[in-house]
Amino acid sequence: MTIEKGSCHCGAVRWEFFLPIKTVVKCHCSNCRKLQGSDYSTWVVVPGEQYSITQGSEKITKYQANEKSSKNFCSNCGTAVFLSNGKHFPGNVVLALGALESYSEELSPKIQVYTSNKAEWVRLHDDEPVIS
Repeated sequence: MTIEKGSCHCGAVRWEFFLPIKTVVKCHCSNCRKLQGSDYSTWVVVPGEQYSITQGSEKITKYQANEKSSKNFCSNCGTAVFLSNGKHFPGNVVLALGALESYSEELSPKIQVYTSNKAEWVRLHDDEPVIS
């Protein structure tokens, strides 16, 4: 069983999860862009039972984005620790790819979503299918 690890920028919060994952998604929606402060965000979708916080759970602050989705982040540095997305990925945790400590082939992006909302300068990758 392969274990992948992640941490926040300041190192106060650490987590791990087991492979296999559900998918890796590049999201171009305006909510993800605002929540991550970037032109798009890349998320690793992991079954909830395969994910655990290994350090710093007391440092996690929750922001309820809407009735089905929330962002949990480090209260020290603001790094996204995990998101929950009850609309698209119920029962799973959604992790920011950039907060992981290593990047295996299994963690490469698999799909792109909400591409109609993408920033004008973003170029889509032909090898990553677009799901509307």
